Order: sequence, then C-alpha cells, then structure tokens
Amino acid sequence: MKDKTLFATVSVRSKDICLGIFLVSFIFYLLGSHIMPITDPVESNYALTAKEMVLSSDWVSPRIYGNVWFDKPVFFYWLTAISFKLFGFSDLAARISPAFFAALGLVMIYWVVNKLSKPSVAFLATVVIGTSLEYVVLSKLIITDMVFFLFNSTALVFFYLGYINMDDTKRWYLGMYISMGLAVLTKGPVGVLLPGLVMVIFIGLQRNWAELKKMFIPTGLLLFLAVTLPWYCAMYAIHGTDFLNTFLGVHNYLRATVSEHPKDNVIYYYIVVFFISMLPWSAVALKAFAQGYKDLRSKSSPLILFSFIWILVYFIFYTLMATKYLTYTFPILFPISILIAFYLDQLLTQGKVKTIIYWIGIPLALVIFLYMMISYRYLIGFSRVVTVSSLLVILLFTWWQVRGSGAKYVFSLLCLCQLASYVILSAFVFPVITESRSGKTIADTISGHRGYKVGMYQFYSTSSVYYSGNIGVKLEPLDSEAVQKDESLNWSSKYTMPIQTVANFVTQSQKEKMLIIVQEKNKMLFLEEARIYNPKLLKSVDGFCYYYVND
Repeated sequence: MKDKTLFATVSVRSKDICLGIFLVSFIFYLLGSHIMPITDPVESNYALTAKEMVLSSDWVSPRIYGNVWFDKPVFFYWLTAISFKLFGFSDLAARISPAFFAALGLVMIYWVVNKLSKPSVAFLATVVIGTSLEYVVLSKLIITDMVFFLFNSTALVFFYLGYINMDDTKRWYLGMYISMGLAVLTKGPVGVLLPGLVMVIFIGLQRNWAELKKMFIPTGLLLFLAVTLPWYCAMYAIHGTDFLNTFLGVHNYLRATVSEHPKDNVIYYYIVVFFISMLPWSAVALKAFAQGYKDLRSKSSPLILFSFIWILVYFIFYTLMATKYLTYTFPILFPISILIAFYLDQLLTQGKVKTIIYWIGIPLALVIFLYMMISYRYLIGFSRVVTVSSLLVILLFTWWQVRGSGAKYVFSLLCLCQLASYVILSAFVFPVITESRSGKTIADTISGHRGYKVGMYQFYSTSSVYYSGNIGVKLEPLDSEAVQKDESLNWSSKYTMPIQTVANFVTQSQKEKMLIIVQEKNKMLFLEEARIYNPKLLKSVDGFCYYYVND
C-alpha cells in the first residue's frame, strides 16, 4: 500500500510557511482576473464608485453616477481606488484587493491554529478554507465580503487569544478593538455587533464575567474610535441626516426588517447556502460537527465551544434578518474549517481511507461533474472540449491513483484534484461567466456613439457606465416605484442612477441624438410604448437591441 504524501512534513519556520502560503495563494486567486470583466449588478457598483473616487479626488464621500453613495462605508472603496491609482483602471487592478485579503485570510487561519494546536491541523484548516467554493469565488469578486471576513475573523481570533491568556493579554485585546474598527469601516455596525455578541455569549457560557473588565481597555476603545469616527463624523458633517437616514435607515435597518428579495426570505436559505459554500467539504463538515459536539460535551477544549458559538450566532442572526444574501454567512467558514481540520487530522492519523473517500472523494467527484456541466453550459467550440476533457482526465487520474493508497496520499490527491479544477475554471469558465453578466460589450457600442444621450429600457448596466464613462438613464414605466419616489423609508431610496420615463427622456432631449438599449425580452413592450417617437433599430446582438431616436 502506498503511504507517501504529496504534502511532506518539513522543518520550516512558521514565518516562512506563512509567507509561502501568502505568495502562493495570492497568485492562485489572481489567476484569470485580468480576463474577467466587471459584472452587474453588484461588482460594478464598487468598481464605478472607486473609479469616481479617483477621478473626483474626493476620498471622503463615495459617489456613483456623480451622486453621493451611502450604501457601504468607505474602506473597500479606498482599497480599490488605491489599486486603480497604482495600476490604472483595469479588471486586474479592480480584483487585486479581494485576492490580497483572501491570501491574508489563509495566513491568519494557519497562524492561529498553529498557535493553538499543531502544524498539521493548521495546514489542514488552511487547505479546507482555501479550496472551499465560496472562498475561491469571493477571492475574485469586487465586493466587501473578503475584506470584512479578514477583519471580522481577526477580531474574534484576537479576543480568543486574549481570553486564554496567550502571551500578552492586553496586546490581543488591543488588536481586537482595531480589527472591529476596521470591520465597521468596511461593512458597518455588524462589524462590532456580531463579534461582540459572540464574545458575550462565550464569556457567559464560561461563567467568567470578570473577563469583561479585562476586555474594557480605554486605550483599545480609543483605538476603535480613532479608526471609525473620523469618516463617520465627516460624512455626518458633510451630509447631515441624509447620511444617517440612508446608510443606517435603508442599508441597515430596512435590510433587517423588509426583504429586498422576498422569494429568498425562507428559513432554510442559509442551510442551502452552507452546502454550496463549503463544496467539496460540505459532507465531511457534518461529520466534523458531530465529532465537535462529542468533544464539546467532554469539554476537551474551549476552542470547540467558541467555534460553535461563532457559527450559530452568525447563522441565526442572518436567518432572522428579512433580507437574505449569499455572502452574509461567509464569516462562519473560518470556524467551520477549524472544526473540519481537527476531524481530518484524526482521520489521517488513524489512516481511515474509506471515510476520506466516502465523505470527501465522492462529493468531490460530484462537484467535478457539476463543473463539467457548467463548462458545457457556458463554453462553446474548442474551449468547451478542452475544459470538459481536462476536468474528466483530472478526475479519472485521481481515482486511478487512489486505489490501494494510504490515507495521507489519498487526501493529498483529492486536494490537488480540486486545485487543478480551480485553475481550469479560472482560465476558461469564470471569464466567460463574468462576460455574460457584464455590460462591457454594451459599453463598446456606447463608446462608439459619443455625443449621444443613452437610455436603458427597464434595466441598468452599471458596468457599461464604468467602461464607457457615459452615465445612461434608466427608463421605467410611469407607475414604477423607482420613478414615483416618496419620503418614506423604502427600497427605492437605494437607486441613485438617473431614472425617467420614456416620454420624459425623449421630450427633454429633443435636440439631442439618443441611443436606447432594450433587452430582447422587452423589445415589443418598448416598441409599443415608444412608437410615436419612431425608434430605428441599429443592431440586435447578445440579447440586446439598440435603437436610434432623433438620429
């Protein structure tokens, strides 16, 4: 029986290992980023806001379409804008920050687990989280979640190290305050609310309320305020109650109480998200939870209890919120990966090959088949053949090598199989998927019509604005909630792009040339509504129709 492993244990300093993890993972997560166009509707909001921040030289008030944008705090915009300043306005530059913080996240989990356990468990935790589907995807997406993930995880890790009196307690608690401050500057009040809730519940279950006094460090509180207050106070000083009403009212209170996407507001939403986000580790995670629960009952380690509380607080909190998003529970991947790592270490030590094959190998094979189906769906021609064939060859080679091998070797092969599949997806599939969700081709047409006023009928492509620099007008029916804005707190308050009816758009632009873009599915509806303006079809391509008015 082969008992060799591809992950040989070597005597290397922890600092060197952390540096190696960072460099390898940063390059890995950046693969394909230069050929992944910015997508609608979420990525483009962040990219365009960062671009306007650079062009306007206003580094305090985030803006989009020339209007102040109160959606998120400023930190992620700063990161993306700095990347644009250094490397220019490019797809690669826009995706550097998520990849950079994803790499830091792997360094963080390796460092803390190595500190609390042993190198083998730390390495397993790094592999699990680093190859989980949601982590890989978010390492490439231009959204706040990966940056928030790092600061949120760091805050809770530093709290735990301080709680168990690891080295200098005060130092860890000071780091906790700074991390929570950066989390608040990245995503708002949840950056302190949720970590704080985890800490209080953990201390309560440990019946160690005296620890709260140790945690209350005036210097730490001042550091937290020094990180958060300057920007929040500046925004309030500049924009007054508009900032509070929109940022706290719409983007925090309203998200919690009124569902933005009612069809997603179901109790099992995040259970489904968990199984998708942890692929291919979802099945073995259930085994790890069961083993963790046994360890919890035996009170073998407060880290197990802390991990379970971390998971449950975030899971229950976001389940109770009215608005559901796929990435809200992303922070729980950190403690889940730690629990899985402890369980995997036991399996590898005991040489349980069958358990590894059944609970990791078979789910991974199913995931690879899923990747093949996605590749077949999005790719055409030679690239489809190459991608599907490569994934199949990788899968068959892995299973051929697994036969008669030891536990560590089997596990190593499965990990390499997953990594190889991600390389192929990054090179061929992700770019095509992002292209199908991007307005970059729309921007090419808009850029070829300088001087035209652009309207988008019943849709809006922010990425086309990012690429073309032309701020189009969203054309809505007269009775649309977005057009009929009122002073009450509602979801229409989040729209900041110019919005008009077709009649107002044409009437106010009678002396201008107009280009109106219509989705193919709304073509007949538009022609009926705009027939008196005699629109002339320029072209119909990629599901969009382009019409001239007043040309």
